[in-house]
Amino acid sequence: MVQQQDPPVQTHSNHQAGDASAQPAARSASSTLWPAALGSLGVTVLFYVVGPWIAAPLNGEEFFQRYFCGHPLEYVTSAIFFLGMAILWAKMRALPRERRALAAARDFAARSNWSAGQTSQHQAVAEMTAFLNSAASDTTTTAVGQRFHDILHHVTRRADAALDDHLKYLADLAADRLVQSFQLVRTVTWAVPIMGFLGTVIGITMAIANVTPEQLDSSLPEVTSGLAVAFDTTAQALGMSMVLVFGTFVIERAEQSVLNELEEFGINALLPAFGRGSESQHNSGAEAAELTARMLAQQAEFWNARFASLQSDWQAALSQQTTQLARNLAADTESTLSQHRESLGLARDNYANALQQSSQTVAQQFQQAMSAFVQRVDAWQSAMQTTSMSAAGQTEELHRLGRTLLQLTESEERLARLQDQLNQNLQALQIVDSLEQTVSSLNAAVAALSARTHLRSAA
Repeated sequence: MVQQQDPPVQTHSNHQAGDASAQPAARSASSTLWPAALGSLGVTVLFYVVGPWIAAPLNGEEFFQRYFCGHPLEYVTSAIFFLGMAILWAKMRALPRERRALAAARDFAARSNWSAGQTSQHQAVAEMTAFLNSAASDTTTTAVGQRFHDILHHVTRRADAALDDHLKYLADLAADRLVQSFQLVRTVTWAVPIMGFLGTVIGITMAIANVTPEQLDSSLPEVTSGLAVAFDTTAQALGMSMVLVFGTFVIERAEQSVLNELEEFGINALLPAFGRGSESQHNSGAEAAELTARMLAQQAEFWNARFASLQSDWQAALSQQTTQLARNLAADTESTLSQHRESLGLARDNYANALQQSSQTVAQQFQQAMSAFVQRVDAWQSAMQTTSMSAAGQTEELHRLGRTLLQLTESEERLARLQDQLNQNLQALQIVDSLEQTVSSLNAAVAALSARTHLRSAA
């Protein structure tokens, strides 16, 4: 009956130990999450404040503006990316502390000669308690300190309980806890490309919405800006996703390496020191080798299944997002094309109505212009007839004036001849006057001479 009751008691003890170890892990995860979130927020603000100053000397202002400040989604994607990187940075900072604690535990186990299996269980418990009391305060929060607390809790509750099954349970619990600690990082890694695909959908929707068939040249810059948003957000998200994927892989492998070394330390040092009975101590080497092989096989199967699950989840998410993107693009394209068809039909009807109205207006204006032109032609014809009659009268008058001018010309010739005769007569008269004056002068001279002669004769 005692042997039949041992497994339930042991299982109960295992779960209690697991709960005891899970509480510090939960507190550690909670204490890491909030500083990581606040740190990521501070790094995001610092990145957008200092980034332009760093990019300016490197001629990267256009790159920084395009891939980090081109759309509000890029700000959100950067904040999510820095959250994942802050969690990875916190995990990376904790790795040296884990390795120092593991190295200190190995040195203490080597000095205490636990691996030889010659130490009693009570002595090993006392030595482990002394080690935990003398260790630094941060060592108790590491995986080594939690493992020592779990083993002490298990051994003190059931002194005759087998430790190999409990170590296996703790190894599985640590592996599950490791996977759970990366759930937020994997969620961030999944959310970053989703934000990129969302930016693609928004950018393509903006490009399609800005297409105006009536003004293709003017709407082309808006279309290209929408496509730029689509491709830039996708490129940013995919690049950040690659960094997160590889960073998660490296940090997870490093933590898994620490857990593997811890399991190996538990098999080689803790199992011989805290094993049950003398038979377990004599066969500790074979049991340790068998347990090591079994745990390594389980870890290999676990990681193979985990990587296969991650790959299938990634492919499923990518396929789902691609399908949703294709559906969204098809729906948006169909709705946009239907809107364009309706707008084109409305524009065609408006254009036909405007063309008909314009044709009627042009026809009316043409008829009015033709009637006005006919009236003007009639007026011109009547005016030309009047002008022709006036021209005929003027022609007769001109002929009469010509005859009059001819007569005047003949009269002028006769007047010229008469004038010549008058001139000749005047010249003859002038000659006669000159002769008369000469005769008068001669008479005066004769009279003067006669007077002088009389005077001389009187004397």
